[in-house]
Amino acid sequence: MKTYDKFLDYYEEVVRWINSPLEDEVEFLKEDCIMEYNSEAKTILEVACGTWSVAKEFIKAGYEVTGLDINENMLKKAEKNIWKQNLILWDMTNFDLWKTFDVVLCNYNSICHLLTWKEWQDFFAMAHKHLNKNGILIFDINTLFEFESITRDFAQFYTFWDDVVCLEMFKKTGYFEWLIKIFSHKSGSDFELITEVVKENSFPISKIEKELKIAWFKILEKVDYHYGQVSAESERVYFIVKKS
Repeated sequence: MKTYDKFLDYYEEVVRWINSPLEDEVEFLKEDCIMEYNSEAKTILEVACGTWSVAKEFIKAGYEVTGLDINENMLKKAEKNIWKQNLILWDMTNFDLWKTFDVVLCNYNSICHLLTWKEWQDFFAMAHKHLNKNGILIFDINTLFEFESITRDFAQFYTFWDDVVCLEMFKKTGYFEWLIKIFSHKSGSDFELITEVVKENSFPISKIEKELKIAWFKILEKVDYHYGQVSAESERVYFIVKKS
């Protein structure tokens, strides 16, 4: 089983189907987060930048963007983008770029790919280290409520021409696991089954808030991306925090 290997061919489309339109996502990050809390920002470090879909919109808007990701396949796809700037292959829990930024962004619940609490703590430390004075960290999570809900849902199916992608989530000991089945059409009625696994995890919002304060961040706002007010049944929550 591999991670984001064959599935990378369908990644962007599935992300768009699951989440809101890219334009809405970028508008929220730009207007409601960056302009609201750090309107003079010019430089962005996008951690877990993936295939560069969000970053290119910020570059178009005049920001200088640096992208960091641990997945070489993601960065290879990002390198094909004409809007690419600086792309770096590195672990988001342990990196040193020898420079600081106005904004550190970690979008699409990418922090949830860190399975242990120690890794979350390490990421917060890296973000703090790479922020300018008064810089802001913006990240979102899939909540535990959301992951638990997905495990009770039926499988999700997505069709791409003659190929079919099936996503199912299972609760494991200490984390959650996406089982990705790709039925890749060969010819006639022949299909090849390719299986990949993606692991994710989340933690209680109160625990995250406490850790952010310990890590010398001031919490500016928590936002339920879908409903605004954060509740026990929030599914996707954004944190906008400032370096103390």
